[in-house]
Parts: sequence; C-alpha cells; structure tokens
Amino acid sequence: MATPAPAFPTLDLEKAKAALAEAIAAFEIPEHKERMETAIASCDPTNPMAKMQTLIPIVQEIQGTVMAKYGFEGPGAVMAATMQINMFAPQDPEIANGVRMLAAKLSGN
Repeated sequence: MATPAPAFPTLDLEKAKAALAEAIAAFEIPEHKERMETAIASCDPTNPMAKMQTLIPIVQEIQGTVMAKYGFEGPGAVMAATMQINMFAPQDPEIANGVRMLAAKLSGN
C-alpha cells in the first residue's frame, strides 16, 4: 500500500510574502552564500544544465529550512511551498520579483 502524500498547509498572501522574504534572505547568510559560490565555481561554465543539477539540492536545502517554519516538511515540501508562493505572483509584484530572484539562484545568478 502506497504512503499518502503529506498534506501541506495553505499559505495566504501575507504568509507567502513572509516565507519568500525569509527564503531570499537565507541566501545572504554567509555560510549559504559561500556554499553557493563554491558550488558555482566548481561547475563548468559552458554547461548550464550541470550547474543547475549541482545547485538544485543546495537551493532546496536552504529553502527547506525556511519553509519548515511554515509547515512545509518532508518530500515535495519545497516544491509545494514554491508553487503556492508562485500562485500569488500574477497579482503581487513583490512576490513576482521575489520568485524571479529565487529562480535566478537555480541558475547561479
């Protein structure tokens, strides 16, 4: 029998903004910043796919710590939180900009 997928909380606009702001700020923590820079430096600059494959687990781990504060834990938690936050992007420019910033982290920018 398959294990049911975990139920994640539903973010409202204010919680989505707060979670997004914390997730972005987490990348400025010196140890996280250094970890990202080291990973980026280790990648072949001519292979953006390899860079993304290297960065995705790091980005998810950094975001996962933040998203756990909002009740998003376990497999698929970061993706579920990110999707909920992204749903507010069309109606909220602050969230749209933040989502772009997080997406840039996946490509090493």
